[in-house]
Amino acid sequence: LPLVRSINVSGHKYGLCYAGIGWAIWKSPKYLPEELIFNVNYLGSDQASFTLNFSKSAAPIIAQYYVLIRLGRAGFTAIMNNLMDVSRNLADRLEKTGKFTILSDRTGNGLPLVAFRLAAKDIHYDEFDVAQKLRERGWIVPAYTMAPHTEHIKLLRIVVREDFSQSRCDGLITDILCTLDQLDQLD
Repeated sequence: LPLVRSINVSGHKYGLCYAGIGWAIWKSPKYLPEELIFNVNYLGSDQASFTLNFSKSAAPIIAQYYVLIRLGRAGFTAIMNNLMDVSRNLADRLEKTGKFTILSDRTGNGLPLVAFRLAAKDIHYDEFDVAQKLRERGWIVPAYTMAPHTEHIKLLRIVVREDFSQSRCDGLITDILCTLDQLDQLD
């Protein structure tokens, strides 16, 4: 894409590695900001160095590199296809309850996540109440309001990660439905 000059990635999201790992890739050296490049005198000559360097162990980077080499494109493609299948299944099942409206993409063009909101408007609880009750059951399903000018819209979001299997999906659906039953019984 002509206007894309760089891409940055939080590798820990779907990279199957430790939290905090990420990387940035520039289309060409000409787009790399000069203030990120510094010259060091190493072994008697000046060398340009580009790194986002912090005082941390290299172990997470080495682990990420190993995973990239070990799985390769085919391995990551298989994992991401599975994540998309699980997220589509989750969205379909939530929608079939009749209690939720799905807001996220299910065509495979998006991320493996399900964003949804309560379908009913005449109830005495909202998405934040659902999130709180799910937390009591051990699930962390964040609730949000939308951006300015649409803050009246609330949603819940589930990010499907590699360890979220179909059986865990079944358990989550069960707990969501139990949560709604509990909330329905409150006055």
